[in-house]
Amino acid sequence: FTNKAAGEMRERIRNLLKGGEMPFVSTFHSLGVRLLREFADSAKLPRHFVIWDRDDGIRAVKTILKEKGLGDAFNPRAVLSAISKEKAGVGEPEAYTSSARTHFERVTANVWNAYETMKASEKALDFDDLLLRTLLLLQKNADVLSLLQDRWTYITIDEYQDTNRPQYEIA
Repeated sequence: FTNKAAGEMRERIRNLLKGGEMPFVSTFHSLGVRLLREFADSAKLPRHFVIWDRDDGIRAVKTILKEKGLGDAFNPRAVLSAISKEKAGVGEPEAYTSSARTHFERVTANVWNAYETMKASEKALDFDDLLLRTLLLLQKNADVLSLLQDRWTYITIDEYQDTNRPQYEIA
């Protein structure tokens, strides 16, 4: 669900309502940005964090692999994909590190920890963080959850069958 598609959906809704009150329309990622900025203190984030796209993440992983002397031994895309897959399953670095069995998993765990440190030092979140950190915010802060449940009584999710675990749990 892209920002372009969300814009088209907003426009269709606006046309259907013919000047009526416009509901909130967002992608899950945009919702995450909005909530993480609004409740930055509760999420333990800087309000003005930057968002890394996939290329930023690959560059960071490539740098980390190079710093660890593994520059050509592992594909940065593969390592970042493994991290992303774990985040989509609501995984966190500590749990992944303790369950790592293969050499690739141990390297990925090591890189993931360094990746999180690098993002924190640059006040950055990646796309997966926008979902995972939003979910953690809602799970760990009952006041925020209650406020948002009062704010939005009803939700409609387009392409619901394509939601991943963090999106499902946020909904």
